[in-house]
Amino acid sequence: MATAAEVNGAPAAAAQIPSPEDLKLYALTQKYAEEAAKRLRPEFDAQFVSLLDAENPRIRGLNDDPWADHAALNAKEPVKDGARYKFVILGGGFGGIVFAVKLIEAGLAKGPNDILIIDNGGGYGGTWYWNRYPGLHCDIESYCYLPLLEETGYVPKFKYSSGVEIRDYTNLIVEKWGLQDKALFRTSINSVHWDEEANLWNVKVTENRGPEPSRDLTIRGEFFLSCTGVFPKPHVPRIPGLDTYSGPMFHTSRWDYSVTGGSQEDPQLKNLEGKRVGILGTGATAVQAIPHLAEHAKELYIFQRTPSNVWPRGQRPTDPEEWYIL
Repeated sequence: MATAAEVNGAPAAAAQIPSPEDLKLYALTQKYAEEAAKRLRPEFDAQFVSLLDAENPRIRGLNDDPWADHAALNAKEPVKDGARYKFVILGGGFGGIVFAVKLIEAGLAKGPNDILIIDNGGGYGGTWYWNRYPGLHCDIESYCYLPLLEETGYVPKFKYSSGVEIRDYTNLIVEKWGLQDKALFRTSINSVHWDEEANLWNVKVTENRGPEPSRDLTIRGEFFLSCTGVFPKPHVPRIPGLDTYSGPMFHTSRWDYSVTGGSQEDPQLKNLEGKRVGILGTGATAVQAIPHLAEHAKELYIFQRTPSNVWPRGQRPTDPEEWYIL
């Protein structure tokens, strides 16, 4: 900042005049605020269509679970209608898993019917079950994000864990505390009501069994614990023509490797060679997936409404010596 000895003819020893750099920064800030304000639309959530609630069957189909092993899940002994559990936990992500572990460690859940975890996905992991797009990493340091590290003795491989590592670590926790058979997967909750006379929660659910008919069940529980995430329903914007577009299309939270080629473990998207690809959005998901798309696609078009801030990640392998000192 430049300092002036006099402002408008009056002494002002402490007055400051903005420097050219300050003025440029102010103008840039104003421009960014104007662009950000464009996001404040009067339609609010009506700008988007929830995949689960979409009327168009193709848009609704974008919500289908590409990872569920229906044959293996259907081969297990089904949960009985009216079955009673001590603890009914909604959500099979880290929240629900940690609840179950803490209940077991406290000696409150010892029997086979003490815990039932209900989740809409076909397996444990929550957001890490659904999201498997190329380049996926957690944006929080693994040392403070991954739960139960002391209890498992696990050492994260990197400062920021990949989606693959997090899913593998989730399975490690599930196996260590014997949670494999304590879940009802592919299941959505329709209602939860307290039965005053029976002193129990009545949890009405619908179990999707893939090619087999779905089942409507009532699960009864002494305690009901809700451990849902903040983004349970993926959505798409209301773009004219999206529901009639005939080309390959998928939501990033349901990445279709049959279209792109490769896998989360080996993101060589060979099927995109010679193809024109568009991706809508430049948030954290896009920032991680775009480099892989750009590497393989002939042309990549990125559609954004408001630019995102992108900073160096500072990724590095975990230093074992530093880890054990801490």
